[in-house]
Amino acid sequence: MNRNKERTHSSIRNYALLFALIWTLVLAALFNLNLQSEFKQADELAAYQARAFFEEIVTIRYWNALHGGVYVPISEKAQPNPYLDVPDRDITTKDGRKLTKINPAYMTRQIGEIAARRNKVWFHITSSNPIRPGNAPDSWEAKILGLLETGIPEHSEFVTSPEGTKMFRYMAPLWVERPCLKCHAKQGYKEGDLRGGISVTIEAGPIVASRTREVRYLIISYLVIWALGLIGLGIGMNRLRAREKERENLILELTEALTEVKKLSGMLPICASCKKIRDDKGYWNQIESYIRDRSEAEFSHGICPDCAKKLYPEIYKDDPL
Repeated sequence: MNRNKERTHSSIRNYALLFALIWTLVLAALFNLNLQSEFKQADELAAYQARAFFEEIVTIRYWNALHGGVYVPISEKAQPNPYLDVPDRDITTKDGRKLTKINPAYMTRQIGEIAARRNKVWFHITSSNPIRPGNAPDSWEAKILGLLETGIPEHSEFVTSPEGTKMFRYMAPLWVERPCLKCHAKQGYKEGDLRGGISVTIEAGPIVASRTREVRYLIISYLVIWALGLIGLGIGMNRLRAREKERENLILELTEALTEVKKLSGMLPICASCKKIRDDKGYWNQIESYIRDRSEAEFSHGICPDCAKKLYPEIYKDDPL
């Protein structure tokens, strides 16, 4: 009985540990999926912003190229572009104002400088074969240019600046369009060729902070759910142990009751004359046989004085007993 009891308690404990392990693994898997989703959502949000900046600058460049460049007054902020090799780069109006042509590349650089100061957004037009040395790619851009040449539509990722600031960098290809050939045909480019790319860099602090906050909430939520699950499991196991205890007590009571029944069954029909006992099948047995069949009792045989006098009166007639 004790061995079965210990085995039952051990089984309940093992099942509890198994369910706790399964619960933990299931929640860990779900947490990992949600965590990956949070990181992916942050990546997509940052990429959406950077892509919007990229498409805006490409649209502005196209407008500039469509008009063959735009003229602005020569000033400290708009000096003639030494890398623009066209005959009408600089002109003078009838009233004597000196103008210089701003091509798409020059305009991109100037817009990028303004955006960096005002909005903390950095644009950089670059290629593997730049006309202007300042448009040469940095190490990250050189790597991504190689990927763009394989046909990928864009690339983006979170990076850490040398100053330790979290940044998000995005880069997409810059294709040669018909208006671009006015300046780049002499370099051997054809319409549809990969001219290079434009990288967009934005500060990722707000996005990272939002992601960190969401991840923190996610961790707390899953820890609470995990703890509640274990508490519920513990309550369930305690109830199961209580029911098992009730079952054991009931078995014990039934066993004791059966013992009492067996004691009562000792009041058996016995012959008043020969003293034989009638068993449950209706057969009459010698009391010795009945007891021996139903117990582990051993018998030694002898004769009592009364029976001796009755059976052997000639021997025991003078016996004072």
